[in-house]
Amino acid sequence: MIAKTYYPEHPLDDLYRECYYLHVDDIVGIGRIPVIDDCCYDFIFFKEAAGTFYYGNDQKRVPITSKVFTIHDVTPPYRIEAESSLTFFTIKLQPWVNAGFFSSLQESGVVDVDGFDDQLRLFYQQVFEMDDAAGRFVLAENLMRDMQFSLTPSMELVRKICEYIYEEQGKVTVNELSDHFNRSRQYLGKVFKKEVMYTLKKFIITVRILDLVKFKAKHPNVSLTQLSYDYGYFDQAHFINDFKKVCGVKPLQFFNNLPQFLLRHQ
Repeated sequence: MIAKTYYPEHPLDDLYRECYYLHVDDIVGIGRIPVIDDCCYDFIFFKEAAGTFYYGNDQKRVPITSKVFTIHDVTPPYRIEAESSLTFFTIKLQPWVNAGFFSSLQESGVVDVDGFDDQLRLFYQQVFEMDDAAGRFVLAENLMRDMQFSLTPSMELVRKICEYIYEEQGKVTVNELSDHFNRSRQYLGKVFKKEVMYTLKKFIITVRILDLVKFKAKHPNVSLTQLSYDYGYFDQAHFINDFKKVCGVKPLQFFNNLPQFLLRHQ
């Protein structure tokens, strides 16, 4: 497996969080690759353009035939499966620009965005012709620079909210955000949902659980009970419920089958 990640510098980090290249030669030996919804929309470039997307507790199957797609409005857990090799290049947006790119989406599931912008089709052709990881990331920077736009005042506010939640590792409440930003809960919830296309509460839970997942992946000897306490859960039922909302399965089931793609967070 080859997994390479790049984090942009300012000002492009206002637009996207990261991009990464993932190639798996023998997907048969690995099985389905789990995907976690982190509330950040992606431009996903799929070299093989042939696979299956599974979602929901009943694991509904959707064929993936798109070269460039995003995932919209589906319930976890998610899985992606291919017949042989699997090659992705993914550009992960900042949450506060989700609506800036994808507010017009109507359908749910795997949404083909190949026709979203002519530059995406050109990028797809170029990025998989390259053998050099650094060159791929330069291409991604150039693409996002061409697509860059100025943040609106509401995007700027939501950016500050998101950054604060990230800094606090999701260990914050909507009431605390209301006090910190001197805005009503209702106003924050409305503007956040408009720009991020997720509720503020959902985003907070997601950030907290994913921070916990990454910490556990790097520190496997820390018990889940201790870790849940460290992340503000004093009720195991509440912790398990939130974990399932984000990852689609219970914590023990998840960590007993730790997804390979988490290795890029090590």
